[in-house]
Amino acid sequence: MTELAITDKIALLIPCLLTGGTEVATLETARAMRVLGFEVEVIVYFDEVDTNMLQAFEAAEVRVCRLGLRRGSGLFAQLRLAAALARALWRGPRPALVWLQYLTPTLLPLLVAKPFARRLVAAVHVAATHFDDQAQHRLRWLAGHWCDRVICVSESTASGLFGSDASAPKRMRVSVIANAIDTDAAHSAAPTRWREHAGWPQDTRLVGYVGRLAVIKGPDVLMDAFAQLSRQRTELRLVLVGAGAQEQSLREQAAHLGMAERVHFAGPMPRAQVFSALAGFDLAVVPSREEGFGLSAAEAMATGVATVATRVGALPELMVHGQAGLLVTPESPTALAEGMAKLLDDPALCGQLAAAGARHVEQHFGRTALTRSLERLCASLGIGILRSP
Repeated sequence: MTELAITDKIALLIPCLLTGGTEVATLETARAMRVLGFEVEVIVYFDEVDTNMLQAFEAAEVRVCRLGLRRGSGLFAQLRLAAALARALWRGPRPALVWLQYLTPTLLPLLVAKPFARRLVAAVHVAATHFDDQAQHRLRWLAGHWCDRVICVSESTASGLFGSDASAPKRMRVSVIANAIDTDAAHSAAPTRWREHAGWPQDTRLVGYVGRLAVIKGPDVLMDAFAQLSRQRTELRLVLVGAGAQEQSLREQAAHLGMAERVHFAGPMPRAQVFSALAGFDLAVVPSREEGFGLSAAEAMATGVATVATRVGALPELMVHGQAGLLVTPESPTALAEGMAKLLDDPALCGQLAAAGARHVEQHFGRTALTRSLERLCASLGIGILRSP
């Protein structure tokens, strides 16, 4: 390790600490910044904290400052958030970098953080289509006039918001830094014994989903596709790992389709068990309606599980346009069922895509790739690092 500069502080700001892609990205960014020698503090605004995710941060020795605010609307709520965030940033040395991890529910944290930060960065974790025209205009203004850098987690998001010409003025302060996957953990994960957990026969074949049970992630489309597919395949079962607002409606959907006995709702799992959950599937499915990056797909690919995903957002980019996974038309249970059947019926193709996916994630989305990207970002912002990875 080569000493380059004195240790400095990085503050990562995030509204909540639930179990989602943005929280995982925050954890991996904090890890990488620690590798580069920075003192890292994650500041969470609201009292929405998942115990499993908090434990993952603690296990990584990343300090979490919980402001414990309740979400609210109106001037008083805004002033309360501004005051609490200013107090948190005021403590200790001035951060070399303040990194806002999510541009909702308000841009207020960017306004508050500016005087406290030597450099200010905002990250966009969702697809460009997530924003209306007015919101896209605000993002372009922030990139050009307020933030020192805007980070997009995929090229598709960056191009959708700021154009594809990297030399254009509106792209000058935009960087693409993808999320990272712990590929070592993915490779070594022991498969979860789902058949035993659910009381299913050992010869059943398992289709699995890991993610939030939310409309934007499309588990309802998967449920319909599974119903179509399983009518002719009595050995097929579906495992849903995760929690969210759509859980009850999904249970009702499974019952309505006559599939309740073939669907296992596993609930949320600790971060340390996600790769084991994926490794226990014969096929992973990502039926999203929108994806800024596609963490669930990347994690499945890293685990060496063949993956079927919808052709939305960054998923074609992640899957190299179908070379490292199978892409299907979004919002179509029939197309999803046909894609699942194609891999279930062709073990050779299934194995080919699984191996290609694992190699692709290892090369482009491992922790080393993220650390190198952040090292380059710091250099471009004039921030010295303590240790060279």
